[in-house]
Amino acid sequence: MKLRRLAIGAIAVAGVAWMATPGVGLASSRDSEIPRYQHIVEIMMENQTYSTIIGSSQAPQINALANKYGLATNYFGVTHPSEPNYMANVAGSFFGVQDDNQFYCTPALASMPANWQCGGTTVDHTVGALTIADQLTAADKTWKGYFQSLPAVVGPVVKLGPNANGPYTFKSPSASNALYASKHNPFVNFTGTQDALANMVSDTQLATDLAAGHLANYSLIVPNQCFDMHGTGGCPTTSTTSLISLGDSYVGATVNQIMSSRVWKHGNNAIVITWDEDDFSDQGQPGTGCCGANPGGGHVATIVIKNHGSDAERGDDGGSGAHVVDNTAYNHYSLLRTMQAAFRLPCLAHACDSVVPKMTPLFGGEGD
Repeated sequence: MKLRRLAIGAIAVAGVAWMATPGVGLASSRDSEIPRYQHIVEIMMENQTYSTIIGSSQAPQINALANKYGLATNYFGVTHPSEPNYMANVAGSFFGVQDDNQFYCTPALASMPANWQCGGTTVDHTVGALTIADQLTAADKTWKGYFQSLPAVVGPVVKLGPNANGPYTFKSPSASNALYASKHNPFVNFTGTQDALANMVSDTQLATDLAAGHLANYSLIVPNQCFDMHGTGGCPTTSTTSLISLGDSYVGATVNQIMSSRVWKHGNNAIVITWDEDDFSDQGQPGTGCCGANPGGGHVATIVIKNHGSDAERGDDGGSGAHVVDNTAYNHYSLLRTMQAAFRLPCLAHACDSVVPKMTPLFGGEGD
């Protein structure tokens, strides 16, 4: 209950006192370079470097999107491994987390039995900082996370320890067959969102929400570890090339589903396809990051599809047909800062850093 009260208080404060919050900046007047967006859908993929995706024959649908819409050719993760990148993606910092331990882990729990998944923990993995989800809630906007293979809550909600269930489950359906992994769900890491079970749903809910016109202003879509290109026990393949093909099929089907909906055709909307980090092949080396985070999480592909542009640019499929190749150095902080600008929200944490550029060439254009 204490965490819940803190979360509610943080959101209330966010709505009236962003200026007084450390690490939170006012929206810049230059945000007018980014049109006001109604919906942004982010699809987060896993552990592939830029060169294994762009130009790959195993990813024809992703490459078709990259060749038709916006492609960031110099985009980076901010660190390794997965969990801190997901946290940075929604909050502008990874808060010292440098592992994939369970969200409730603290240094005090590091000595607990291995099934607590806290071994080696050096910092708290539950953080009281604001996220873009908190900001959207305070601004009377909406957010939702769609997670493939998300386990249902069976019985009472358990958040702490090896019996954590539902979205709090460490791995599901088992440690060896971890289709869902909580390390890929950043909303459980923050006090303002970890109790919002109605906002963390199975990806099968996306079709229903699109048909009803109830797409959230910000949506994060996370495939399971067979379809996000990561791989785990129980996947139909273990080879990298085959996992890329599975992920390509998932991305293609999901993008088509969104772009075929009525909600996509109204207002300014965008789909972002990105990867949390590269394949670790260059971990710790200079040049694996940017924008104040170097070494970072490695060079990854990022594609931006927007539905607005001039009549000459608009494609028959409802997307902007203007192909943009942007070689500006970006990372997850840049994407967060850009989404905040699109929703007219202040920046958070490292998204406010002067070395972190907004992705204006990819998100800018006509519209307010």
